[in-house]
Amino acid sequence: MGGKASKILEETTLVKCSAHGDGSPVICGAPVSEPIEGMKGGKDGRYKLGDKEVVQIKSHGMIKKHSTVIDSDGKIQAYVVNKTKSMTKGESYILKTSPSYEGQEPVDIELLSKWCGIDKDMKLYGFAKIESKKTGMTTGKATYSIVDGGDDKFKQLYEAEKLSTMNFHCVVRSAGGDPVATLVMAGMTVHVTVRAAEGVDLAAVLLTAWSTFSPDGATAGALAGAGVT
Repeated sequence: MGGKASKILEETTLVKCSAHGDGSPVICGAPVSEPIEGMKGGKDGRYKLGDKEVVQIKSHGMIKKHSTVIDSDGKIQAYVVNKTKSMTKGESYILKTSPSYEGQEPVDIELLSKWCGIDKDMKLYGFAKIESKKTGMTTGKATYSIVDGGDDKFKQLYEAEKLSTMNFHCVVRSAGGDPVATLVMAGMTVHVTVRAAEGVDLAAVLLTAWSTFSPDGATAGALAGAGVT
């Protein structure tokens, strides 16, 4: 069902990612140490390379909802919450339990608890944001930017583009325009196949790519958990 979109992704040559070469932090662990081919994602938000689980994006709640990014050791590394909800655009924030820079103030946990269902006892800090928008009936774009020395200062690292097709075909590029990842859904299934270049922040790439599918405030984990059908 991909047609032209499938051909575009098949012909896309991934380029080693240098977005984190300056020390820019990643959501989980370290940048990918070698190219990834054929990583599979399913309806539960788990991504596996062979039999090894690499990362999980898990959704929580139905009304008061958020997602968590869980590493290969089963530890929560980040929380994803929505700031805006629209049928045509969205804005999500990635939060972590440690500051992104010295002197950073934690976010308002009372509001997060009220609107997103996050535990009131937590202390979370802004780490990155994803801005997404629909560009057509079946197309969309999203950008991923990390906090860069101040809560109102961001540095863009990635841009994702959903190609024109009814199901999910997406390419993720570095800020410089180099393709660094592709995601393809086979037919109207709940399974996605991922390719990623050496050096990418895998969790960031996945979150940004899924945001092109539905910028209406739904988090990537909620999409994956719903099967994205």
